[in-house]
Amino acid sequence: MVLFFKKELFFPLFLPLTFLATANAADWPHFEIILYQAESAAQIAALREIGVSAGMVRARRDGGETAADPHIATYRALGLRFYVENIATDFYSPYHRWQGSATVNAAFLAAQAQHRVDSRALAPFQRVPSLVDAAAWHVVAERLAHIVETLRADRPLYYDLADEAGIGDLSAAWDFDFSPMALARFRVSLRDQYRDLAALNRTWGTRYRRWDEIMPETTDQALAGGMANLAPWMDFKAWMDVSFAEAVHAGTAAIHAADPSALAAIEGAQIPGWGGYDYTRLANAVDVMEIYDFGASVAIAREMNPKLITLMTIAGADQEARAALWHGVIAGMGGVILWDENQALATSDGRLGPWGRAAAADFAALRGPLGDLLVTARRPTDPIAILYSPASFRLRWLLDRAADGGDWAGRGADAEYQDNPQSHAIASFLHLLGARGWQPAILSPAELARGDWLKAGIRVLLLPDSLALSQAEITTISRFTAGGGIVIATAIPGRFDEHGRRRAAPAFDGAMTRFDPEAADAGPRLAHILASAGLTPPLMLATVAGTAPEDVTVTRLAAADGRMVIALQRDFSAAPRTPWPLILTLPRPCRVRDIGTGQELGWRQTVAFTLDPVVPTFLACASQRAGLSD
Repeated sequence: MVLFFKKELFFPLFLPLTFLATANAADWPHFEIILYQAESAAQIAALREIGVSAGMVRARRDGGETAADPHIATYRALGLRFYVENIATDFYSPYHRWQGSATVNAAFLAAQAQHRVDSRALAPFQRVPSLVDAAAWHVVAERLAHIVETLRADRPLYYDLADEAGIGDLSAAWDFDFSPMALARFRVSLRDQYRDLAALNRTWGTRYRRWDEIMPETTDQALAGGMANLAPWMDFKAWMDVSFAEAVHAGTAAIHAADPSALAAIEGAQIPGWGGYDYTRLANAVDVMEIYDFGASVAIAREMNPKLITLMTIAGADQEARAALWHGVIAGMGGVILWDENQALATSDGRLGPWGRAAAADFAALRGPLGDLLVTARRPTDPIAILYSPASFRLRWLLDRAADGGDWAGRGADAEYQDNPQSHAIASFLHLLGARGWQPAILSPAELARGDWLKAGIRVLLLPDSLALSQAEITTISRFTAGGGIVIATAIPGRFDEHGRRRAAPAFDGAMTRFDPEAADAGPRLAHILASAGLTPPLMLATVAGTAPEDVTVTRLAAADGRMVIALQRDFSAAPRTPWPLILTLPRPCRVRDIGTGQELGWRQTVAFTLDPVVPTFLACASQRAGLSD
């Protein structure tokens, strides 16, 4: 562990990966509506009247005083809070940040150009600064401590370490970090991972005589060496995710050291995949995460750390943006950041713009009892589990690059958004299950291997593109099927171990159902499989004609007062739609209230209602013992 001392504070650069962010419902009791671009006091005052609760203050990284930002006085005067933006993008986002007139990812483009000149050179793969650079971290630690100590009395909503942080350019695949200091730290991690050098050599298929000789494989070397043993590439990629999560958590620890009640954040979090976005690690490294909801990122992050506070960003008042807002709310977002470059919310002289007028009703609802209820509610899970396997993601990506023969190094983050089979499969499973009210648990590889979930009554295990499984995972899955559990897989699971070594024979010999979650008949087929496992849907939703709607997501939430809250939202479509009459059948009779209209529907088990094309319906169901107040 490397420690940097400042007065009585210390800032650990490397931390054990059992850390957990400390945020909880008491830290974030209300839905927050946060203004990003603030023009004037009159504009901010107008937006406060429609529910805006906080704003943004940009951190000074040039030696200037962040506390001198003129907007702080306005927020104080109006009783609003603020968060501090981009405190350490120079450390966490060096390959994706604005620097003068240069392209936002200019440094990454330069590294790609270097690699094209000489594909064997390691210089393009040396991250600047390295995530283990002690001198660079010292600068960041001093800055974090100073800003937090200066603004502590204002109780900022959170301190943002960086926007769109990553090992490289967002979620682009790249061979960072081959710098000498990173390689030295990687070798230390290998000594912790393997019993001795002989064990590493057996796994890697190498003949190293000293730890300091070890070199991981670049992607070019891995692609040229065949696909039988990818351990020298896989272990290094896994460690880079570890180093990123450790660095992010070091920032969180520094903020907590300066103010134990403060919350640390990153913004612009990416899809599960490259760039450090292994959510088994990253979700536990911060308190707050503004996250792009693609590839089931929000659901995965929430399951990896139920205490994580998630935020979203929207821009505009069109129907798609409005549907996205409500979708995020149902997904568990604790707030929204409003991106308003053109003063569509309010003008600098304090007049509401078209977005402000259109959003006023939604903001009022989210800043009222409904927002409080949704932010503090728990999300129950059903006897279904999905595996989230970062090792399988890495392996699939390399197998696909070997198959397509393309220029892997020329791929940008946009390419990784397009073809991520595991994330797509998880998202598809969640959508199919959500249409019938099912809410599965999402397991990390460590959770799967430990087997605690076997005692939780899980009846069905979904394995989306789970190509790389450890022997411990295989053993636990075999115990599951031996006890009558059902395994559904999109591909043959465990063809490789967690290090990327191809097994000579299939590892999993239990009963398994192959399944394509994107097939035309996927919904009815999955429903039939679950029924064969003895699982009855927790809720039944039907059209007036008696058919099951496929494009409505049903979410169950457990409110603090004992009520069950059911949120129903239609998938967004740009095509014009009219309100849709639907019938919901509850598992048992209860007292039902339509939260949106405030209408008491009485004691019933079947509820007929009309679903808006964009805005969800929220129903509260209470037993005779539970209250009905909002």
